[in-house]
Amino acid sequence: MNRFPKTATVALSAAALGLVVAACQPQGGPPPADVMAADEMRELLVGNTVIGEHRSWKLTFASYFDPDGTAKAVLRIQGEGDREITGTHYANDQDEFCSEYPKLEGDQQVFCAKLFPLGDGRYQELHADGTRGSIYNQILEGEQLDTFR
Repeated sequence: MNRFPKTATVALSAAALGLVVAACQPQGGPPPADVMAADEMRELLVGNTVIGEHRSWKLTFASYFDPDGTAKAVLRIQGEGDREITGTHYANDQDEFCSEYPKLEGDQQVFCAKLFPLGDGRYQELHADGTRGSIYNQILEGEQLDTFR
């Protein structure tokens, strides 16, 4: 198994929530007014594949959120090979959409965030501490991880 540097592992982990990036960029103002509730995020994500990115980590990813609660992701850091991880997804009691990857290397294995639309068909993660995370560039119907591989 390839061993990623700790910073890369953190970035990979969060992107898989797709989500999911722990080292996020600070938000520079108040939170967006149109932050989605967990029910809305489940409606948007469950049963679909997200293609996204976290630019500062040079990371792209595809995440599929199966209706049975399984989360699968393909993570790609520029200059390194793809990495596939499997975990679970759920909504927590803070109205966030979460994914958990227990076999992920590093300290963090659970990633929770809300989403808000960017107004151009894309969505961005908003973490409880006010930082913004990964951008979801596309949401494809069904399991389409092969389109990313």
